Amino acid sequence: MPGAADLVNELTARIRPLEIEAAAANEIARRARGTPRIANRWLKRVRDFAQVRHDGRVTLAVAREALAALEVDDKGLDAVDRMLLTAIIDKFSGGPVGLETLAAALSEDTETIEDMYEPYLMQQGYLKRTQRGRIATEHAYRHLGRTPPTGATLWNGAQPDEPSRSDE
Repeated sequence: MPGAADLVNELTARIRPLEIEAAAANEIARRARGTPRIANRWLKRVRDFAQVRHDGRVTLAVAREALAALEVDDKGLDAVDRMLLTAIIDKFSGGPVGLETLAAALSEDTETIEDMYEPYLMQQGYLKRTQRGRIATEHAYRHLGRTPPTGATLWNGAQPDEPSRSDE
């Protein structure tokens, strides 16, 4: 993503001393979803990881190891993103599930789900929001190593414009 590495390099300059390879900066930026707040958080944690477990230099290998330890996968999803998708798939058969029901299942605030997690998951095609509720997409199933349902699925057989049902 253009400019993301520049963002990480700019943030790096703020937390000197930090020696970071360009490839490592690109890796952190790519997984940070192009969001400065997330890039800054990952950068600081990767820096700390490099100082504690390595010689302080952030190489591509160190960045990847640190991000794996932080449970940030190759697509930029963290443990909470995966927990949200897994809950929809396992507890609600892929959806649809209302926001309040999902929030209760995750012990998470509805606003946090809407503002922090849903935008990226929807942008990347892991989550679909319909009038009936949230639906885990086929892309989400595959990313989590699951087999999507067969036959008429929510993605190709549901009518997202059906009247809304009340949140459980």
